[in-house]
Amino acid sequence: MKVEINGNIVEIINATNENVNEYLDFISSLSNDEDNYTLTRYSKIDKDKILEWSKSWGNQTTMILAQTNQVVGFIQLIKGKYFGMERQFHVGEIAYAVRKDFRGKGLIYVIFNELLRAVDVKILTAWVDSRNIRSQRLLQNLGFNRDCEVDSFMWSVKEKKFIDLIFYRSRTEKVVNEVKRQLEKFSLTIH
Repeated sequence: MKVEINGNIVEIINATNENVNEYLDFISSLSNDEDNYTLTRYSKIDKDKILEWSKSWGNQTTMILAQTNQVVGFIQLIKGKYFGMERQFHVGEIAYAVRKDFRGKGLIYVIFNELLRAVDVKILTAWVDSRNIRSQRLLQNLGFNRDCEVDSFMWSVKEKKFIDLIFYRSRTEKVVNEVKRQLEKFSLTIH
């Protein structure tokens, strides 16, 4: 699947562990982005852990990459993260990031769309840093409910302080409809 954004042809792929080095390059580049709220903001990248985790891509974890000549965004979904696949096969926790020069152009909706086409879950969840206003707005625009804020829920090794996180949840069909609406708003045609 391909889409044109900002004069760039962006290919959207369902990644496997063969794409892990491109993913590592992307998240490493986010380490220098002050608006980055992926795990690289809070701690050093553990390449060995990511290499091991990438073996689950295509199984318990769905990883969608957006790439030009390099990765410019991703969205991931992990099924059954809290209580295991046997009890929560219908629940997926998401995480995502888009490179700074592609933010605000609709790419996040394209990769959300591809993720939602690739997975079969009824409930989507996400944890968001309370300072990440952009992500909070995105999830609220997609119909997610802000269920709670948990003070000092995560330790940031790099920042040497506790981070407050907000928990979001939504029914998948609600998000599907909102993603379609956003794609139309940005006039993005997916090929």
